[in-house]
Amino acid sequence: MAVLAVSHSWESEEHPDPHGRTLLMLADAITTAQAIQVSKGPYTWQTLPSRVAVFFDFCSLFQPPRAKEEPPIGEGPTMALRAALTRMQVWYAHQLTTCFFVTDGNTETANDGSHTPYHERGWPTFEYHVSAIGKAITSSGWPQLVDVGLGVDTLFERGVPLTPAALEHLLESKRFTDGTDHGLVLSLYKKTVQCMIIGASRLIYSSCEWGPDEVRAFAAAWQPPPRERTSSDAPRASPEVCGVSTLRFSLCDRLEHFSLATNPIGPSGVAAFCENIGPGTLPRLKFLNFFNNQVGDDGLRCIAELLRRTPPHLPMLKTIRITGKNDTTPDGKHALEEACRSRGIKIEG
Repeated sequence: MAVLAVSHSWESEEHPDPHGRTLLMLADAITTAQAIQVSKGPYTWQTLPSRVAVFFDFCSLFQPPRAKEEPPIGEGPTMALRAALTRMQVWYAHQLTTCFFVTDGNTETANDGSHTPYHERGWPTFEYHVSAIGKAITSSGWPQLVDVGLGVDTLFERGVPLTPAALEHLLESKRFTDGTDHGLVLSLYKKTVQCMIIGASRLIYSSCEWGPDEVRAFAAAWQPPPRERTSSDAPRASPEVCGVSTLRFSLCDRLEHFSLATNPIGPSGVAAFCENIGPGTLPRLKFLNFFNNQVGDDGLRCIAELLRRTPPHLPMLKTIRITGKNDTTPDGKHALEEACRSRGIKIEG
């Protein structure tokens, strides 16, 4: 059974879907996903299971009164709603949930003119980006990220995870019905980044259609902001004391496995990765996966140069995978082998 978390905009402040348009789009998307397989290149994904459990906020959570004539829901349900809102990121970011984004379900403006499109709303923007932080894109299962507006038969292309500072900037132009939710959303996103990126032992960003620009954007977030760059032996700020505006990915000191497999990053993508690795970056990394990345000989030489730096960079690195379509020659492999031999690093490929 699949657990579906639905992300959608509200058509009005009183009711998210008074005319049932979003519900019809969602039902059609689910039945279509259960009937067709999505393919891309040589890979084909499974269909969505026939049994699904659906999380839809309006139906799944206690709701406060939306009109004056509605009675209050009581202390117990109110406390339950507040508790649920402080954990909303779990429904979307969890690696075992499947997210359906109803990005254009409410194309008609509500009668009072209050409807705001999906990508202009605060909560949907948060849900859209927090969902893509850690989910795997693998053909061994069904697609876990589905943009209903683009079509169920279109494979979701996961972009680079936003830093909390980037999300904060993005949310400045988005609409929240309750202005206090802006701070809550940022806090939830920060917690998710701390858990799923900063505190992760494995980060798998395979088959995301990332190129050199995406690798550069993600790797640059490993560079600490200026206020953290003191001396090399000075303690770095912990996640708890980093504000939402400054927190980046520079504290990934638990990461042991990192994969960019099956992304067309090329030599310039490898160079972008290596340029952003400092002497204290990813100190526990053991496995680096460049499978099927078209890295070329220039990419291998960039890795070799990184491994020769002093003091040693990636000091715990044990294995580099360069199998698959990487357009390398014996000359490029020889350059990498020499650098790895001096460090006792194994090359797969």
